[in-house]
Amino acid sequence: MSSRATSAGAKPPLYKIVMLGDSGVGKTSLVARLTNPDRPMNHQIGATMGIEFDTQMLDTEHGKVKAQIWDTAGQERFARVLLPTYFRKAKGVILVYDITNAKSFESLSERWMTQLNDHASSDDLAKLLVGNKCDLESSREVSREKAEQFCIEYGMNMLETSAKSGENVLKAFEELIGIVHNKALAASSKGKGGITCHNGTEGSGPNGFQLDEKDNKPSNDSSACGC
Repeated sequence: MSSRATSAGAKPPLYKIVMLGDSGVGKTSLVARLTNPDRPMNHQIGATMGIEFDTQMLDTEHGKVKAQIWDTAGQERFARVLLPTYFRKAKGVILVYDITNAKSFESLSERWMTQLNDHASSDDLAKLLVGNKCDLESSREVSREKAEQFCIEYGMNMLETSAKSGENVLKAFEELIGIVHNKALAASSKGKGGITCHNGTEGSGPNGFQLDEKDNKPSNDSSACGC
């Protein structure tokens, strides 16, 4: 594809993504499903103690990128201490709640958005709201309408996922990393007069970009609610 922003020989860009949400909402299970999609999810995954991260290659419309996904403990005694480190150099955040647990959804606005604004530049971060455990529809406590209102208020897209079945898990991570990558391309294009891919030829910029004076700015409206 001539429009791909990373050539076959170029090193893909690396972006740090962080997971936020109460303990037990399935943050670790979502990462486990992403990195091991064929592994049966018929066992209980223990609560994260401290910080863990995994790295995963993901597809975007402009080529492959590498996501470094940071998963932190949902318990406040850990999060309060670790969050400054957690958010350092982060480019995107996935806010996770459990659709069968209303309190986990309420915590997003009562706690996690506050933490996000305290420790990171929220406007600079790409954000995605994820309602996990959609396989438990009969036990739902959080309506889609409530979630849609949240993402309109805070300017983000949303998806419902199931770490158990795998539904929408890859789609969620690819959607967020796509927003992150588009923001990075737009920022680079803004200062350099546009980016055109020339397969990593001599004179190309970072990640195999050839910079010229065309007004060819990638754009992505990450503030729109994609519910």
